[in-house]
Amino acid sequence: MKIKIVLYGIFPPPFGGVSIHLKRFKEYLDNSKINFVFVQSNDLNNKCRFIKLFFRQVNLQRNIIHIHGFQSSAILIFLLILTLFFNKKVIVTIHNDRFLFAYNSLSTIKKKIAKIFYINISHIISVNHESKFGFIPNNKISVIPAFITPTSEETDINQLPNFFNKVRKKHKFIITANASKISFCNNQDLYGIDLSIELMKKLVDNGYKDIGFIYVIPDIGDYEYYKKIQNLVKKYNLENCFHFYTKPVAYPAVLNMCDLFIRPTNTDGDALSVREALTLKIPAIASDVCKRPEGTILFKNRDIDDLYNKTKYVIDNYDEFKQQIVNIEFEDNAEKILEVYKKVLSEKWMEK
Repeated sequence: MKIKIVLYGIFPPPFGGVSIHLKRFKEYLDNSKINFVFVQSNDLNNKCRFIKLFFRQVNLQRNIIHIHGFQSSAILIFLLILTLFFNKKVIVTIHNDRFLFAYNSLSTIKKKIAKIFYINISHIISVNHESKFGFIPNNKISVIPAFITPTSEETDINQLPNFFNKVRKKHKFIITANASKISFCNNQDLYGIDLSIELMKKLVDNGYKDIGFIYVIPDIGDYEYYKKIQNLVKKYNLENCFHFYTKPVAYPAVLNMCDLFIRPTNTDGDALSVREALTLKIPAIASDVCKRPEGTILFKNRDIDDLYNKTKYVIDNYDEFKQQIVNIEFEDNAEKILEVYKKVLSEKWMEK
């Protein structure tokens, strides 16, 4: 049986881990001559349009529907109907632990709908081992990190706007972090923008004067909070060393021109940017909220002192840390996802 796919998810812009993963996977499917239709969830402004579009695309044409992220109850019911009555194979990729927050926040009825859906769909792909799905059999879950190798164009520092060249010339050592959009989880700054500013204050206060920080946020979203953190930068007199970039940009290229990457999130899945940094041989420091790739330096979640100590130690022993990651390589996982498609269609899953 030939593979015919509907791929449904977010596509850049906005620029975030999920959308970049889908952009690269779409390119992989194009290059592999796979028969697929890509449906951009960020182009659909209501559920009726979603259902109309899906009926047009999947009715007797597509045998796999691959959904990325947690969907509304109405969409889950629609997909469940396609699974049970139209013999469609539905696969869902869960990109981060916020799936569990979303599920637990549902009403009792909506939670039951979600549970029925996830029990009856064909398969779940989770990007890390941390996500637990107690009501789903293990043989219906595959752990496949979202990393797909960035292209040479994505990593080319010569393609970056002049802003980055100016910052690079200004500072001897540059740290970078990023957020797809200002967001909150557990009433905390999800991407740790506040921690990044506090880190720079401690570095400057302790004599690290030649360091700059570039924080990339391609979609601000919450302008009130953005103004608040800008004021914090001014309060700490960090305007000359803490730089925000708030337009879409190829982040692998940003990593490629910086010296250290930090991922101070208070929840996570399998962050593309951590693997991208290590692939580009840039040391990476990340919060200990989930299993991180080999070579990542961990700090205690939301602990500014631990983050500062780990950052200081990396800066002071930079060549040593560069050497430690020189041989680290990560698999390109696009082919593994294609193997899931093939196995789901053949229905030959081995018990785990």
